[in-house]
Amino acid sequence: MLGLIGSARMEQKGGYSKNNVQDKVKVGILGTGKIGTDLLIKAQRSPFLRCVMFAGRNENSVGIQKARELGIPTSTQSVDAFTGDLNCVDLVFDATSADHHRKHAPILAAKGIKVVDMTPARVGSLCVPCLNNDIVLNELNVNMVTCGGQSSIPVFEVLARVYPNLQSVKLHSYVTPDSIGPATIANIDDYYSTTKNAISQFSGVENVNVVLDVDSAPGRREMLSVITAVIPECDLDRLYEPLRRRIQEMQQYVPGFTLHRAPSYRDGVLRVEVAVRGQGDWIPAHAGNLDIINCAAIAVAERYARQFMELGSNLYPNAA
Repeated sequence: MLGLIGSARMEQKGGYSKNNVQDKVKVGILGTGKIGTDLLIKAQRSPFLRCVMFAGRNENSVGIQKARELGIPTSTQSVDAFTGDLNCVDLVFDATSADHHRKHAPILAAKGIKVVDMTPARVGSLCVPCLNNDIVLNELNVNMVTCGGQSSIPVFEVLARVYPNLQSVKLHSYVTPDSIGPATIANIDDYYSTTKNAISQFSGVENVNVVLDVDSAPGRREMLSVITAVIPECDLDRLYEPLRRRIQEMQQYVPGFTLHRAPSYRDGVLRVEVAVRGQGDWIPAHAGNLDIINCAAIAVAERYARQFMELGSNLYPNAA
């Protein structure tokens, strides 16, 4: 069941009500850059989440200043901000880098804190909300793959289900220069490795190729993912309805996810193009690559929060 941003309706159970801010699941955000700050604004809008700590390293970062404007507690102690008080948070979003998350993960695990990893570190179980959102209920560390993974894996899963004889697949994503930051560059090897592994895991196809292009063409101002698959023969009529349903599922938690061009089949290659336009909360709306992974992370956290609110604080010791 999907974690819908601001759209799911909770009945009051065990004294919990989504209308009481004290009943919301307490989350922390580690990393105060573009991703972390946009995630903060999305979390503030959620009926199930309450950000109680926004932590980084730079006292003068724009993200820290924004959090303070919103009245959110801040820290420059990085991961140490979450290791003192065991009741501080129920869940932490790690929006730093893959290398940093590999250091943070054992520290947070030792404290029993559930983590939604926004980096391609692949420490925890891979999650794509429309496919395996419930994994967050049982795993302490959940990995959100990559922006390219979140935009393409839901489509690859449909292709593999409709056409079981896929020989190879390829993802070619185009993003704008201002949506690529230092962490993305630092993570680039992990980006390719994690995206490939995740596509293979969810589609069952072993032969996977991934390309990420920074596109400054004047006519394109949103993330574009070109998804192709080599297949001996293809009846496109079988694809239209499953793909339509998948697009609708995606739009429940990524409103700007659209089919950019109708599926085509030529010379043994099936081609599907999807685009992502962001909500423009903190990052520009055309930076759909940043928006989609944050939307996916919020969906996962809200799935956990609904379980939390239904079962109460006896199940989750950090609820007090």
